[in-house]
Amino acid sequence: MAAEAKLERTEHGLVPAEEGWFVLNARDAAWRERDGRGFYSEFEGFEGKADLRQLGFFVVVLRPGEPMSMYHWEADQEDFLVLSGEALLIVEGEEQPLVAWDLAHTPAGVPHTIVNGELVIENGAATGAFPGKVLRRKAREN
Repeated sequence: MAAEAKLERTEHGLVPAEEGWFVLNARDAAWRERDGRGFYSEFEGFEGKADLRQLGFFVVVLRPGEPMSMYHWEADQEDFLVLSGEALLIVEGEEQPLVAWDLAHTPAGVPHTIVNGELVIENGAATGAFPGKVLRRKAREN
């Protein structure tokens, strides 16, 4: 029977201090800033004390205009769920707009990245930004 893992406070937030089951609210979890690529939390901690070996899971919060990563591919499949706002998935050189609750799946070996949108209106005023081009969502087949 698996025991409950103890949670330990670090300078970045709470992390599981050992193997076992745990409940950890994202607001209390350890978060790190990645220069120009938002903030992220792996939930399992950065110190390597616990490892989610069967499922890699983390949350990324992007500022307007920030990419999640460089355009890249992975040896394993990846899935991305947009929890709020809008973003742009670039996959196989194609652009696909994403909105809240869209799940993007990329099989192993497929190049991709996600970019958060740039603010055009802030506090009711134009920012002066005119990023990119108008994108229309492609019709999805059921």
